[in-house]
Amino acid sequence: MSQNIITADVVIVGAGIAGLWLHNRLSQLGYHCLLLENQKIGHAQTLSAQGIIHGGSKYALNGILSNAAQTISGMPARWKACLQGNGEIDLSKVNVFTEHQLLWSTQSLSSKMVSFFASKALQSRMQNIPKSERSGLFAHEGFKGALYQLDEPVLDVGSLLEALITPYAATILKTPDSTPEWKKQDGQITAMRFGDELEIQAQQFVLTSGEGTGELLESLQLSKPKMQKRPLQMLLCKAKDPANPLPQIYAHSLGSGSKPIATISSHPDKTGNIVWYLGGNIAEEGVGKDPDKLIDEARALLKQILPWFTLPELEWTTHNVNRAEPKQSGFSRPDSAYVSSHNNLHIAWPTKLALSPDLADKVIGALAKQKMQKTAHPEQHILPLAQLAEPLWDRAFTK
Repeated sequence: MSQNIITADVVIVGAGIAGLWLHNRLSQLGYHCLLLENQKIGHAQTLSAQGIIHGGSKYALNGILSNAAQTISGMPARWKACLQGNGEIDLSKVNVFTEHQLLWSTQSLSSKMVSFFASKALQSRMQNIPKSERSGLFAHEGFKGALYQLDEPVLDVGSLLEALITPYAATILKTPDSTPEWKKQDGQITAMRFGDELEIQAQQFVLTSGEGTGELLESLQLSKPKMQKRPLQMLLCKAKDPANPLPQIYAHSLGSGSKPIATISSHPDKTGNIVWYLGGNIAEEGVGKDPDKLIDEARALLKQILPWFTLPELEWTTHNVNRAEPKQSGFSRPDSAYVSSHNNLHIAWPTKLALSPDLADKVIGALAKQKMQKTAHPEQHILPLAQLAEPLWDRAFTK
């Protein structure tokens, strides 16, 4: 018998955006819910996100509304309701970097054709910005391309995590950094054990650990579902002289293909200096490349896509991140949030930050089928509270 036993109605393992959103929803519904994290909150995939609440625009650049574009199309409106304080979770204190992303094409015909077809497919979510209404970088007379506004906000992920932590912080716990053992009875999981000192019992268990779910599935001896990892090598740059910082930009640069050449978001570090975070095609194709070579390519790319703008002297670094998802045929990207239930165990991946509310809906539906009861549980003071990880912008340049 373990010396310390903690009990709950439901245990969620993994305190990234998916686990936090679900933790809020279940706690609101009156369940005693524990969210467990063996590192720091948001330390992996969540705090590597650009904070974009996608609405499907970047999945329709070929002029076709794909399943992925249609599945995610309602997410910006749902998030905006929360950001305004009248949605399912109060996110009114979250710092919104911008209400609208931009999408721009270069002067080349092929790039303009892509933006034309995208605008036809997304007329309700994508508006052309005339020259008289352009601002910032794109107000410069040297910019000759097409510019569109996307109805997709960009959030400060750190402030988003703080907003999700605050209401139920007392039930977000730091567990030992080790793989748990699982106690089972009649096909049901009854508890997680950490050595001989700690046992955590619950009616239901949900895995929202992102990449860490793969190791948990192994410990559970489950062969399905299988997980896939789609890697990225993102790039970060900031002005060496903080007195001459980069301007803020939240935009996708289009080329001749159906994916953005680059997606640039802007994030202030702890000193207030603006960090540009580059994703998109350059991050996908940069996987496995020597970081210095990729940085040289990124320097050349910025000159190509922003030829009218004189960049300050920049400091560069790269950041590797794995997007963890349910395994797909051909290693493709899943179209929607995913939940797989095995009796009282539920394995969940949002597949994209913006789909976290949809994932919570699916898990709550799966739990409802299990007829989980609301029961009383004593307060626990055995484990420490989990702490928020440091923002990427404040740690990436200190490698």
